[in-house]
Amino acid sequence: MNASAEFLADRAELQRIEPFTKGFADRAQLGPKDLFALQIVVEELVTNVIDYGKVPAGEPACTVDLRIEDGGELVVVIKDRGRAYNPLLREEPDVTLPAELRPIGGLGVHFCKKLTDTQHYERVGEWNILTLRKKLSL
Repeated sequence: MNASAEFLADRAELQRIEPFTKGFADRAQLGPKDLFALQIVVEELVTNVIDYGKVPAGEPACTVDLRIEDGGELVVVIKDRGRAYNPLLREEPDVTLPAELRPIGGLGVHFCKKLTDTQHYERVGEWNILTLRKKLSL
């Protein structure tokens, strides 16, 4: 089971994420917990590329590839030509602090890490490639 979508550098593209992830989840017969994780991860990471990747407005910002591998593992690959940036190196936010004392930013990537089992970043030529894996719920 595979699905792929390209998103332009335009915040209006974010409205396409839910139908894309939900359609894939329905075909792959994912449960609600796995669908939730998938939607949060894809929305957060695509939003970050659109907002911070420095891709000119209206140009392709990223591609999202989804697949289910043998053994019941969901794989999400986000590939973009934005500025070189490894979100996995971002310092973990101190979630023990009250919200008003926390600096802005960082929670989205934190949630992506918590909602997936493994994460891997690589820069290949002009491409950022972020691969996240999650063992599916039974």
